[in-house]
Amino acid sequence: MAWDFSQGGGTNNSHADSIGGAIAGANGGQGIFDVSTTQNYPLGQKREFDDGDIYRYVYFAAACGPGKLAAQDVSLTNVASIDGKFVTSAGAAGTAYAVGDKTVYVRDSTVFASDTDVLGNYEGGKLGITDAAGEGYGYKIKASSIGDLDEVSGLIRFDLYDGLQVVVDSLSSCGIVGSPYKNLKIASANTDSPVRGITVVDVAAAEYAWVQTQGNVFVLCDESAGTVAINTVAVVSDGVDGAATVMGQGVPNSEEDLDDLTTEGFLGEWLSAGVNGEYVPMWLRLE
Repeated sequence: MAWDFSQGGGTNNSHADSIGGAIAGANGGQGIFDVSTTQNYPLGQKREFDDGDIYRYVYFAAACGPGKLAAQDVSLTNVASIDGKFVTSAGAAGTAYAVGDKTVYVRDSTVFASDTDVLGNYEGGKLGITDAAGEGYGYKIKASSIGDLDEVSGLIRFDLYDGLQVVVDSLSSCGIVGSPYKNLKIASANTDSPVRGITVVDVAAAEYAWVQTQGNVFVLCDESAGTVAINTVAVVSDGVDGAATVMGQGVPNSEEDLDDLTTEGFLGEWLSAGVNGEYVPMWLRLE
């Protein structure tokens, strides 16, 4: 899909009559309090204001409400390192890909078990070579599709934006991380969900919306794990879906071991004292 940046594409919208109108731009696009089942901007489109507020355009795989943490659902797109799975377009083992190749095939009947796992799901993500020939390189994924076999065979085709920089062979291992702005959902407590922004409006599954990634926000507060006070460090809650709490809710094993104090993702700083279950101001720092 081609995107027209000729209108409404600027990042400085500080002089608009309303934030929603500023985000929509001159072409009457999607305002920040609007949701849509139609994609109106590239995923990750950035909108920035003079006061430091930044928004990103995202796609939701599941519902999330205003003032809650929106996280990437890595179960839909992220693939841990799989060994020696590069194959031919027909799924045969033993192939090698040359420098400059922009299309590669990977076969794994467990990881890529159905068309819902494959068709377009990895676009905007990265395919990384994790071991052996070509290791250390990451390539942005332009498209993903089922190969020449049926989906039960676990064959997937990746079209890359840039050609391979180093030869990749049948012994090379690869992993995948999905687009950070695709397949978002409410952050799940106790799962270390990678938070991508704060939802600004009620969003349903399969809708496109804006999330805020930097600036002043009001966020659902979980104070049950510790006292939220002004300028304390805000992290993802370990007990309430979509909520933030204060860093330090854990108990260290020793004076030298601080792991339990910093087990959740950093978000920013609280701007006032917090009350459990209310929406409390925070300076968000995800950019």
